[in-house]
Amino acid sequence: MILEKFPYLCRKFRRTYMKQYILILIGILCLQSCVLTKGIKYGNASVDDYTIFDQDTVHKGTNSYNFHEKQQNINLVDTLKFEIYRSKADTLLNLTLRDAMDYYDIPSAAIVIQNDTILFEHYSGGWNKDSQSCIFSVTKTVTSLLCGNALKDGYIKNLSDPVTDYIPELKDADATFAELKIEHLLDMTAGLKFNENYNWNPFSKMAKLYFGNNTLKVLKSLKFIDTPGENFSYDSATTAILGLVIERATGQSYAQYLSKKVWQPLGMERDALIGLDSKKHHTAKSFAGLTTNVRDLAKIGKLFLNNGACNGVQIVDSTFVKRCLSTHTAGISGKTQREYSYSWYWGVADEENGKRKFFNTLDELELYYKNHPEKNVHQIKKNLKNGYFAVLHNGGFWGFGLYGQVLYVNPSKNMIAVYLGADRLKDFNILFEQLSTYLN
Repeated sequence: MILEKFPYLCRKFRRTYMKQYILILIGILCLQSCVLTKGIKYGNASVDDYTIFDQDTVHKGTNSYNFHEKQQNINLVDTLKFEIYRSKADTLLNLTLRDAMDYYDIPSAAIVIQNDTILFEHYSGGWNKDSQSCIFSVTKTVTSLLCGNALKDGYIKNLSDPVTDYIPELKDADATFAELKIEHLLDMTAGLKFNENYNWNPFSKMAKLYFGNNTLKVLKSLKFIDTPGENFSYDSATTAILGLVIERATGQSYAQYLSKKVWQPLGMERDALIGLDSKKHHTAKSFAGLTTNVRDLAKIGKLFLNNGACNGVQIVDSTFVKRCLSTHTAGISGKTQREYSYSWYWGVADEENGKRKFFNTLDELELYYKNHPEKNVHQIKKNLKNGYFAVLHNGGFWGFGLYGQVLYVNPSKNMIAVYLGADRLKDFNILFEQLSTYLN
């Protein structure tokens, strides 16, 4: 148990007991870089980073929407058990969703909704329904939605527009930016040279983007390793560019536009926060900086289940929603084993005891799935080191965050599920996919 909780405890230790030593180090080194200062002072990114960085408020409206509450105390979600493999403990546990969250008593929150009715809602580790948490890269999914809003409103003329039409400063940074289009940003095919690594390294590009006080300066320093549109390569800098495109195109801050186009029409229950690079530059951390709660985040999922409409009003075009929840990037090669569409993932690699299941030959794999027709094999892939494996797809799509945060929607089951947590214990998107197979 302690080993599983170790990353969370390390961050907590750095934030409390080591502060006096950190301040001494900062004074001795006479640090002039805000990135290095913040990196040493705060360590790795954390779900409560909204307490230490500059923030802008995403305002809710005067009316809020509430999901229906299920009357009976016990239902399928409360009793269904999942096999969860704890590799460090080398044990296989059979746990309900509630037990999986409580097992390590780490701050977490989850909700499962079907047909606008809450089937399951649980908080652990001191969190409750009012607890706010940074959702990290699920922010990218919200930024994608906001891009759809800007397209519908005519602020963005076309997704094939070059980003330099909106951020002309990039023209002088690297000539390849002129080839970079908005749709490349949505599909993570920008081709940027960027290492997506949150490990405690204050000298990395990721640290400069996350801890730095001038996002545009970081973006202008980037180079390309691929021609835009050719290969998939996930990185936060790509969505940082998209966020800046939206702010430039609309002439509004990220928070202002998100308030008006999403938070207020969807009837969010609480104000949200979006991190800023600094008060001076006021550029939103559109790649990882949104802070909210499970109930309000679920309403983003509801919007996608309703093809972009809310209360009879079309918030974002249904064609954009369909493009998000599609497999249009499946043919693009790249460095990932998951598929990605406009900041939504789809499909999940088949796993056994929490580990990816590999087969030495294609015949072995095909025989296995012939004998297991209940598995929905979407695609077969080859890993050069370990062999063949299958990507399963039960109809669900999800946004995914650094510590396992998940916004999951399954249109075929009219299902929404959200998990927020302070540490990655289990990929809850896999549990939600499994759960969807049991729902009518």
